[in-house]
Amino acid sequence: MTRQGRGHPVAVLARPAAAVLAAAALLLLVLPLGRTAAGADAAQVLARIGQTRGLCVVVEDKDCRLAIDLVRSSDLTVYVQLADAADVEAARQAADEAGFYGSRIFVEGGAPARIHLADNLADAVIAPPGAGAAAKDDVLRVLRPLGRALVGESETVKPVPAGADDWSHHYHGPDNNTQSKDTLARAPYLTQFIAEPRYAPAPQCCVAAGGRVFMAFGHIAWHEREEPCLNTLFAVSGCNGALLWKMPLRPGIMVDRSTMIATPETLYLADDTSCKLIDPAAGKVRGEIAAPADLVDGPFWKWMALEGGVLYALVGKDEGLDDTAKWKSANHGWPWNGISKGYNDPQRPWGFATTLLAIDPKTKKVLWNHREREPIDARGLCMKSGRIFICHFGKYLACLDAATGRQLWRRTPENDPAVFEAIGPYRPGQGYVEGWKTAAYLKCTDKALYVVGP
Repeated sequence: MTRQGRGHPVAVLARPAAAVLAAAALLLLVLPLGRTAAGADAAQVLARIGQTRGLCVVVEDKDCRLAIDLVRSSDLTVYVQLADAADVEAARQAADEAGFYGSRIFVEGGAPARIHLADNLADAVIAPPGAGAAAKDDVLRVLRPLGRALVGESETVKPVPAGADDWSHHYHGPDNNTQSKDTLARAPYLTQFIAEPRYAPAPQCCVAAGGRVFMAFGHIAWHEREEPCLNTLFAVSGCNGALLWKMPLRPGIMVDRSTMIATPETLYLADDTSCKLIDPAAGKVRGEIAAPADLVDGPFWKWMALEGGVLYALVGKDEGLDDTAKWKSANHGWPWNGISKGYNDPQRPWGFATTLLAIDPKTKKVLWNHREREPIDARGLCMKSGRIFICHFGKYLACLDAATGRQLWRRTPENDPAVFEAIGPYRPGQGYVEGWKTAAYLKCTDKALYVVGP
């Protein structure tokens, strides 16, 4: 995945790629095509594979006829493999004359029984009817889960392997425990792909679901190389890194917090006005959820989590937008101080609100609300197994019933001084040991609460 909050390479690395896919069962489909896949025109192929971006493999496409039509009709990158050496040279010449060789079309030699690509890499594979059983097996090897293969007169959708896990929240899940439940990713670890952007701004937030990775890049660029990605959300394939779509973010909004949630069906993206419901495949906003004005002090979403079909949100006063910083540094690395006005503020302006809401995302109705006199700190919010834990550092630590919002217990320096003495004093700085001051400091399991920092 990506490392967060630093101005260094953010190329997505994955092995196996299925680790970011939804763990859902899917059966293979065998459907009549009416004509052979290799002989189909580009429009028919694009309609059947359902892809206009990503990597498409075409086996035995002489003179790159289909490959050239595909790149002219879509944003696909096409890999062509032919068994005969003379056919390879002819295909390269044709792709070069069309202006696509080495950029959108790549041609290699090899028998159909072994496609010269990594496992789970291609979004679509097209092979002739006489490819043979061995070739069909290799087609499934290189095809990513949920990708489509047209082999002769059959259409195949590769199933998602059992054991894959999503990274739905900023810290994997609402418990803030950055531990994947994936059982497929095992040593030896290999690079699946390296993709753009190579360098990106800070801060950052990354979530993944349904084979897609969503990267929100913030408002601070230490070098010019990072500036093209300022205040931008990128959606890329979790299997090959292909850019699916991108959209601008509100300039200067703090993204290093849990205000983006990924599911295979919907990407939830919250900002200073509402939570947007985005089509994860196309990047189109389907709708939004706004907090009722009579329940909150303002429309700014500071934190959210999704569990059991319920959306939980911390919503409150406007906190202002940090100025976009373009430092144009010629030095290596990044500083820990002098980052931006917001990061330099000793009071930390981000993530405080007095009202916590439980919302049905389907009806957009509020199920319950909980209000505190002292604002809740979004860095000290987490939940697991029907319990929500809230706090304001040094003032209170409490537990709510996620189903009703009812308070189950509450600790303060007055009623339990030992707890607050054990936690210790607030540490306002940041650095390579402490990390960013925006990082969450409360985590939970079914056994305990863990306070780390701030």
